[in-house]
Amino acid sequence: MTELFFKNFGTIWERFLNFEINRSREAIKYFGNTNSYFILQTIAWHNIHIIQNEEGSKNYDGLKKHWGESHLEFQQPIPTKLSILTVSQISGLDKETCRRTIKKLVSDGWITYTRSEGIRYYPTEKKNQLMIKFNEDVELPLFLKLATNIKKFT
Repeated sequence: MTELFFKNFGTIWERFLNFEINRSREAIKYFGNTNSYFILQTIAWHNIHIIQNEEGSKNYDGLKKHWGESHLEFQQPIPTKLSILTVSQISGLDKETCRRTIKKLVSDGWITYTRSEGIRYYPTEKKNQLMIKFNEDVELPLFLKLATNIKKFT
């Protein structure tokens, strides 16, 4: 880390928290409630991890191409199959909350869940377009603003 980073840490941290709050507020509007948003975010993170490992896709267009069709640092090896327990361990939410929320995300058309394949991000076309819209209209602009601000102070 640079001296400039530490000198401006308060400003950088404030901008990061602003990003997180704005992103979370908007995500709750898109995805219904805090638990759904956070668990869907956990499953989406896992999905991106799997896509990057299987496809080698690192750029946005590569990820977007495989996003709806694909079947963080984490202290343990990241499993290829997500269970309710694994989502609970990754997210920090209790297992019963995860189970109920996953059941709702399945019925809402965001994910699939079977014992043999585990939890998979597999949205309906309508939900996939909503996720892409969220990424392009909310996440990317907010993240670009954050990255631009951080760059100014480092």
